[in-house]
Amino acid sequence: MDNIFGKDGFLNKSQFKFIRYLVVLVLAGVFLMLLGDFGKDVSAPKAKQSLTSRKLSSINTTTSNLEESIEAKLQKMLSQVEGVGEVDVDITLDSGSEYTYARDYQDSKQESLEEDNSGGNRKTIQYDNRTEVVLLNNSGEQVPVVKREVKPQIRGVLVVAEGAENSYIKAKLLRAIKIGLGVPSHKIVILSKER
Repeated sequence: MDNIFGKDGFLNKSQFKFIRYLVVLVLAGVFLMLLGDFGKDVSAPKAKQSLTSRKLSSINTTTSNLEESIEAKLQKMLSQVEGVGEVDVDITLDSGSEYTYARDYQDSKQESLEEDNSGGNRKTIQYDNRTEVVLLNNSGEQVPVVKREVKPQIRGVLVVAEGAENSYIKAKLLRAIKIGLGVPSHKIVILSKER
């Protein structure tokens, strides 16, 4: 404290001017930073963000619908196994489906031979390659033609079933899930359900 304040506990005149100058500089810097953001359009990033969130929401809904569909089919099949009562199924997928779209490829080659005033020849070759996604008109909406769809990988399967306390029934359920979904056994958990 002795090196900031004088012996009497107050700032001397040069120190006071320096601190006042520093405070003015800091306030000017804050003012310039606020002024720099003042004219920017804040609504554009929100619109872009809402579009992105809508796309993500659509992907999540599609994945969720696929999970529910697989769960319902598996639940129906497993509940028909002899010795099994009520069944609950939970499936987790890695991601949504991946699509490869049909494309229209157009390649063209144009050659021209030019002769200049001095008698020289110049040959020009121009290549043009264009690729476009093939679209179909479906009720007034342009929809891309899907060439191939890759279904998502199953991350894990949880089954809670009545009768699963019996190891023979548990083995039958495990085999049915492995074959039905093509999932390795280390991604499957089967638990017994209270009756």
